[in-house]
Amino acid sequence: MMIPRKHHRVRSIRINRGLVALVFGVASVLAAVFTGLASVAAQSEQSTAEQCQSDSGDIFVWAVQQMSVVIQTPDGVIYTDPTGSGRRYAGYHAPDLILISHEHGEHYDARTLKDLVGPSTRIVVPPYVMERLPESLRGSAVSLANGKSMELGAIRIEAIPSYGLSGQAERWHPRGRGNAYVVTVDGQRLYIGGSTEAVPEMLALRDIDIAFLPLYPPYALGPAEAANAVSVMQPRSVYIYQYNSVRTRDDFVQRIGSNSTRPRIVAPDIGR
Repeated sequence: MMIPRKHHRVRSIRINRGLVALVFGVASVLAAVFTGLASVAAQSEQSTAEQCQSDSGDIFVWAVQQMSVVIQTPDGVIYTDPTGSGRRYAGYHAPDLILISHEHGEHYDARTLKDLVGPSTRIVVPPYVMERLPESLRGSAVSLANGKSMELGAIRIEAIPSYGLSGQAERWHPRGRGNAYVVTVDGQRLYIGGSTEAVPEMLALRDIDIAFLPLYPPYALGPAEAANAVSVMQPRSVYIYQYNSVRTRDDFVQRIGSNSTRPRIVAPDIGR
């Protein structure tokens, strides 16, 4: 007996669905494999760190993304401006101290902080950010205004004004709202610039071992301005931890290269 055509159609549809399921199954396996490979690649990137000697050991610095570094010291692990979820920091030691420079979304992300903050983690923030912290984070946070300082265990933290002097920099980073920080840890003084131009409070700093500088004109330091600031401050090392383009970063490096008192320069490739 001849089978009606409509049954053929139904059977054909079922076969196609099976093939589709098979294709999706293979695709899922391949995606998992590539995800695993990507994870391995990420871990290998995380294994590269800059190293400098401190009084009782070494300080290691990893660039995670623009404006965010992980600093491992003999006295604790410091994160700056972590964003992008806790998964981005899964390959690093958990933070003892988190420094937030200001309120912009690429520097302050409450959800990422919730992922990272443990029972003994302390967050240091400007007062403007403190007002915006969720209640669940306030118990772990300390508000530190420009010009104030504090100690957390063996780590000393000074809040240095970080702001723009004119134009777009001043509009987006008004004085009094954001912090740079001088962190003294294991005999080393680290200047972590935040989003700043070459303000007088920064230029007055001396005895800085590592200066973490942003290169982001017209909202923060430009290459010429940063090179001049380095010649005034004379840090032992300069770490570029934010830049708006590779050209900007390399322009700064070239300018410093002609400086007779050239410090050690670290200018890594940094992801967004």
